[in-house]
Amino acid sequence: MCKIKVREFGPIKAGLGEQEGFLDIPKATVFIGNQGSGKSTVAKLFSTCSWLEKALFRGDLRLQDIDGQPNKFIKHCQYQNIHNYFRETSEVHYIGKAYSIHYTQGQLTVEEQPEIREYKMPKLMYVPAERNFLSAVAHPERLKGLPLPLYTFLEEFDRAREAHDPHIALPIEGISFAHQKLNKLSFIVGDGYKLRLTEASSGLQSAIPLALVSRYLANRNGVAAHAYSHDEESLEWRTRLRKQVRDIMENPKLSEEVKAAMLERIGEKLGNDCFINIVEEIEQNLYPQSQKGILYEMLVWANVTFGNKLVLTTHSPYIVNYLSLAIKAHSILQRLSEKQLYSEALSDVVPLGACILGNDVVIYEMGNDGTIQRLPQFHGIPSDANFLNQSLAETNADFDKLLEIEDQL
Repeated sequence: MCKIKVREFGPIKAGLGEQEGFLDIPKATVFIGNQGSGKSTVAKLFSTCSWLEKALFRGDLRLQDIDGQPNKFIKHCQYQNIHNYFRETSEVHYIGKAYSIHYTQGQLTVEEQPEIREYKMPKLMYVPAERNFLSAVAHPERLKGLPLPLYTFLEEFDRAREAHDPHIALPIEGISFAHQKLNKLSFIVGDGYKLRLTEASSGLQSAIPLALVSRYLANRNGVAAHAYSHDEESLEWRTRLRKQVRDIMENPKLSEEVKAAMLERIGEKLGNDCFINIVEEIEQNLYPQSQKGILYEMLVWANVTFGNKLVLTTHSPYIVNYLSLAIKAHSILQRLSEKQLYSEALSDVVPLGACILGNDVVIYEMGNDGTIQRLPQFHGIPSDANFLNQSLAETNADFDKLLEIEDQL
């Protein structure tokens, strides 16, 4: 399991007060909290550090090119637009399977882990909150000045639309997606109607790109593309390819364009072993039942291949509650064994592919004061004493106050 420590960075101040400040990032990680409390900040840092680790492992980036050079780490953070979040007292410490990255007090140390044989090459996807913009606007690729992760996501969205079947069922009841490859038009198909994606509701414009890209990448970089084993022969083959990458990077006679083309070809050979899906505001503009459908879809893809991860930011109490159902369903499924009848009854509540072990889930709550708390679990179920449920309780308390005022009239 990889982990990350964040202190004195953007809205994060003291960070996590336990485990020496390190946040575990297991199969499913959820960040909750108020606006501007640091949910996306930590998600973006994790994405940046994971990408750097992959680049170092593949050889796209050499250790000597970044170790001891904090300005280069800050520059890499510019992609996620968090490069101005650094302070003199900032600390970011990422510990992965292959490399550790430690930025503290303006210094940067990057080290290769002693044993990296367990490292799985990930396909990283950062799904920005602005994704519905790509559905609402015709030809978004022609626009300038959009956030860089949005352009990257758009590229994958275009690939997903072209790769999928012309007609696709969605994890939202009664809705399917249709794409005409010839004229590159996308449609929403419901009961008795058909709309262009640009005319659909904002919730569908947000959920459809997320669902299509996640499904496409999970299949492409998971079971369907898992042709790269980790036996001795495969490891030696990958080592040779990584040496080729280093030789290309260190060859002064090659232009940057030629290097990029050669690295792309080798990268295709190396492939990816798993899929890390980082999603901002998964619930964006969705009705609770649709939130459940999209969450369970994401959990299915997190479960499909060992090493897959799902990282979410959310403001929705429903997402936390539906996640609790998936954990409880997993514990029941483990006890059912081969009793198919009861398994079918269980799948009516939670799809079996979305069931998840409680130990594979962690929820962090960001405070307005820059602290982070890990929600405790009771029998594997996340505590309901959290920021989101507290907000619901405060609404009930305010309603009681209004009733008291009414009684005094």
